[in-house]
Amino acid sequence: MRKSDLIILLTLLVVLSGCRLRRPDDVLSPKKMEQFLYDYHLAQAISQDLPRDERYASAAYVEWAYRKNNITREQFNTSLVWYTRNPRELARIYKHLSNRVNDEYKAATRSLSQIEKKSFTIQSGDSIDLWYLEKTALLNSSVFMNKLTYRINRDTTFHKGDTVCLGLHGTFVSVDTCVPNYAYISLSAYYGDSISTVDTIMEVSGQIVLSLTLDEKKSFSSISGSINYQDSTDNRNSILVLSDMDLMRYHVKAAADTAHVSELPSAEL
Repeated sequence: MRKSDLIILLTLLVVLSGCRLRRPDDVLSPKKMEQFLYDYHLAQAISQDLPRDERYASAAYVEWAYRKNNITREQFNTSLVWYTRNPRELARIYKHLSNRVNDEYKAATRSLSQIEKKSFTIQSGDSIDLWYLEKTALLNSSVFMNKLTYRINRDTTFHKGDTVCLGLHGTFVSVDTCVPNYAYISLSAYYGDSISTVDTIMEVSGQIVLSLTLDEKKSFSSISGSINYQDSTDNRNSILVLSDMDLMRYHVKAAADTAHVSELPSAEL
């Protein structure tokens, strides 16, 4: 190789390396981010398949993912913000991750026997957050990663006429502008042989609030609902990031005294 050709080649390499996206030191590497997300989604999927009387263990499954990968929630949240702002990097991770999850999910379901169960007890009080899952979740079109469900069985802390509010912030992330944004979100109260439901369709990133008041004349058995990310194109590069999730329960007196609760619409985008 001539000296002039070598200089041109070295110059080109320097230019290309300078154009590469620089990842901050406090952001997880793509490899570590993928491994954590694999364990994170696996823990979420398994916890949602638990029998009703074992749902209290859901938080322990997710905590296992953090311990296994030796990272904190702060590290994950910081990394998630950066990858959300760089969707192509996140898309590369999820494209690989989706294939891996689909191939290994069934075989890996029994691999978490080391998880220690933690009790979940609904606290008393006029205003209580009932949300027992992680405050942050990521969904895509994979059959194992496109749905999040929750269920709270009735106990003595519930009163007739209570108001329950589901709140969350959703962010659609996609490198393909042709992929439609579409998520179905629901909140239901079960009364023996009847169901009362409020729901909404999310098509743009933003805040969602669903509000449901329990029927004072009926005895309900549970509160439940789901968040379904639906992508008819099955584009694994499209992701829905859920954050700031809560499920607030207000007693009748507290709801009446709290103006912003009584004024909440059924759905707010």
